[in-house]
Amino acid sequence: SAEQQQQQLQQRQQQCQQQHQQCGTLANACQQSDDVQLLQRSSVRAGMNPDPMQQSLSNRSATVAAVLAEYDCNFDGVDDCGEWDYAYAMCKNQESCSHQYKFPDGTLDQSCRCKLCEKDPANQKSAFADLNLRDGSEGKFDALYWGSFRNWADHMSTCAPWLMPKDDDGIRSLLTYATANGYKVRISGAGHSSGGIVTDGENNEVFVISLAEYVAPDEWEFSMSSLPDGSKRAKVNAGWSQANLYQKIRPQGFFVPAQTAGYFFALGGIVANSVHGGSYLHSFQHAYTTKMRVMTYDGQIKIIDTEEELRYWRCSFGMLGIILGIEYQLEKRDQLQMYDVFTKHANGWNEEEFWRIIVEEAEADLPPEVVPVAGLSGSRKAWNGEYFIDFISQQVDTPRIMVYAQKANSSVDADFKGELGIPEDIATNYEKLLSKTVESRTGHKDMSWGQAARRDGAPPTMVGGTDAND
Repeated sequence: SAEQQQQQLQQRQQQCQQQHQQCGTLANACQQSDDVQLLQRSSVRAGMNPDPMQQSLSNRSATVAAVLAEYDCNFDGVDDCGEWDYAYAMCKNQESCSHQYKFPDGTLDQSCRCKLCEKDPANQKSAFADLNLRDGSEGKFDALYWGSFRNWADHMSTCAPWLMPKDDDGIRSLLTYATANGYKVRISGAGHSSGGIVTDGENNEVFVISLAEYVAPDEWEFSMSSLPDGSKRAKVNAGWSQANLYQKIRPQGFFVPAQTAGYFFALGGIVANSVHGGSYLHSFQHAYTTKMRVMTYDGQIKIIDTEEELRYWRCSFGMLGIILGIEYQLEKRDQLQMYDVFTKHANGWNEEEFWRIIVEEAEADLPPEVVPVAGLSGSRKAWNGEYFIDFISQQVDTPRIMVYAQKANSSVDADFKGELGIPEDIATNYEKLLSKTVESRTGHKDMSWGQAARRDGAPPTMVGGTDAND
């Protein structure tokens, strides 16, 4: 117990005094004992007072327990945390540990501390320790419990319970429970947002809902419709990834007007955030939503179909309610040319040369009035471009630039050697991608790639021994 640990520490300190040893800090006191070394190591890491002989220990049992638990999560005398995984750029043992910097940590290892969560006395009677939330589908709610929320890049690892309800009633019951207990609900997509956009983990009355397991009713799971002008719309489950959507529309030659680099992003997260696309003349992805099916805080379902209301729900960060379904405006591309442009700054690294590459070599579809350098002339055939600049392998004043570009329909090059139309095996390839068995980034095993992408972002993709999605 904490009291016993406190007594042991006091006894060892008395022994040190009797032996006339220097006990100025816990870091160098009583080196001969393994158990007290554990106390010393934990105390030093936690930044405790460096002169324990001059302060009372009578009110510090909770502190002793807390500092022990920084690295030894189950109090068995063996550190569970305190190691950084450099291959995956995160703390090892993610189930129990997370990156929690505290001054004056000098290494990444020191910042890998235990996630106390429900074990922390400060979290008792809060959402963090609520067993009804942590039991998930085994308990009060028909929802998959996915551990504690953390985002895909491990910028934020929290103690907030992460639940994935399966239908409207499941979401509604969680909202009702939150209201009854004074909890706050935050909504996550696949976890690709940086920082604390979903939650920063500071408020222990917060839990997180994801649509990763959600199945929408009838046409809102997926359906396509035609407008009088011949254009197409697609209604889709907001919990789907872009890969799920494109599995349905790409074989028919349709696209969302703007697209991101990641086909593993959740559609609801894309619309509820300011997610850009690589298109020169198109807007954010949420600009192409024409209708939404949403649930408000009190469990009511609403259809948002006027621009007056849609403009508030786009990029709303979950603050107005939960986006359950999205209707997208679609664009037909019978031909699509995807290609790379590799270039160097022949005339040095400067504004004129930078814009010359964008306009002339990358063929960006940009009107002259938005280009700040006069006298440039390009074909404007590329509707989309992603730019990657290499400052490392080349000299700083002559960096390499790679552009991943796309042309569509009448703009494609007649002599292009690659695929232009709809690949014959595209449906099979999407199915192979979505159905292959993987391990998720949070360590959950034996699920399909499609499930892992919806639950917590892109699964690890190993290229040359390194996770290309990290």
